Amino acid sequence: MTDALSNSGVPSGPKNEVWCDAGIVRFRLLAPVDEAEADRLDTLGRGFLDRKEGNAVLIDMQRSSDFSSAARKRWVGFLQNPEIKGTAIFGGSVFVRTLAAFVIGASQRQNIKSFATETEALDWLHKEVAKGQGVATPV
Repeated sequence: MTDALSNSGVPSGPKNEVWCDAGIVRFRLLAPVDEAEADRLDTLGRGFLDRKEGNAVLIDMQRSSDFSSAARKRWVGFLQNPEIKGTAIFGGSVFVRTLAAFVIGASQRQNIKSFATETEALDWLHKEVAKGQGVATPV
């Protein structure tokens, strides 16, 4: 089954989401991430970091299906941003979690972890940011 197309010719299925809440840049991956989509997500995420609206990252991969090699490289660059005090990733299939593990390793950062649930991810993220005296606080 294929996604219906919008009037612009772009698939009209679920879209990946990015927003900032309580100092946490949140990504909800609902669709595959190719190079162009990685560029869009990176630009939006960096905007929140650059404006000092957030300094922690939460990535929801519960419904993620795939991200390309180019997208993984882009994620590595994003997660190496020194403004990020902690990154928590949660959910995802075994395949997607394996891809995420490569991104985590390539980022060479100690403040990135994967979790099974959003609750576990947020608990750790709040503690991680508090160690660095960041702005993310429990809601």
